[in-house]
Amino acid sequence: MTRFFVLLFALSLPFWIAGAVFQGPGLLPMGMPVSAFQFVLPFVVASVCSCREEGLRGVAALLRRVFSVPRRGQRAWWVPVVLLVPATMLLSYGLLPLAGVPLDGPHEPLAAVPVLFAVYAVAALCEEAGWMGYALRPLQHRWGVLGGAVVLGVVWAVWHVVGYAQGGRAVGWIVGQCLSTVALRVLMVWLFHRTGRAVLTAVVIHTLINVAQSVSPGYPQRPAAAVAFGLVTAATATTVALVWSARTPIGSPGDRP
Repeated sequence: MTRFFVLLFALSLPFWIAGAVFQGPGLLPMGMPVSAFQFVLPFVVASVCSCREEGLRGVAALLRRVFSVPRRGQRAWWVPVVLLVPATMLLSYGLLPLAGVPLDGPHEPLAAVPVLFAVYAVAALCEEAGWMGYALRPLQHRWGVLGGAVVLGVVWAVWHVVGYAQGGRAVGWIVGQCLSTVALRVLMVWLFHRTGRAVLTAVVIHTLINVAQSVSPGYPQRPAAAVAFGLVTAATATTVALVWSARTPIGSPGDRP
């Protein structure tokens, strides 16, 4: 597991350097910097580590896990999978007027949603191949199901901080975004287990996070929006974690679909 994270951060360095060199208005959604193309690395590193451990069979097993779907009888969980992000985003934006924050600002048009979904789905698939398809299992062996989710969420958040800074995000925005990142990973892992460890559920949630933030008015420019989203998702994840830990553990963290 240590090898995965060390290699991931080491290979991210050229992307971060490129993001520092090629600064300026980005052509990517939400003004993301060049370093955002690091999204390919979790899949690349997971493939390398799987090949080192089990040869080509390991890579094939990784791909099977990535494209696994909820088993029959568990597909009703697609409802919270699809509604989780839109619901929390709407609730967080409903709180902004209470703080005197206007609901306006630049954003991607709703007509662009199909294109955004397609682009973000590719990025999410690459990331989740590493996060959920490879890294989660050993983390849960060491820290437990919930602990592994929190650790993975923290790593996920830290890995994005350089890109956030290069994208010109304010410190308050980065703090709120990192809070929501950790909280959403807990929720993603919870739903992952509820759907029979279907990695595609995490891919869908990850995609919807990026789409929702792209079309939400002023989200990249308003720290208050990111903080509100972070607080709402953190409250949701805390509630789920309390209920989760009070019940019988969901399966064995070592099992694979």
